[in-house]
Amino acid sequence: MLTALLVLGFYLGLGLLFAIWFAFAGAKRFDPVVAGAGIRFKLLIIPGAAALWPLLLLKSLRTQGEQA
Repeated sequence: MLTALLVLGFYLGLGLLFAIWFAFAGAKRFDPVVAGAGIRFKLLIIPGAAALWPLLLLKSLRTQGEQA
């Protein structure tokens, strides 16, 4: 049980760090309109980005590879 909680905590911790980066810097890679969005919008997308961070990370890495 403790191992499952540690894994969940690790997942959520990484997710939160990624979500903060994604909301303030990474989301504009996918949609340029986000660059002009206010802080309310950026705070609003943090929970979803924290939950879906592995998918968004993969998409972000693929997008970065296409731009290079």
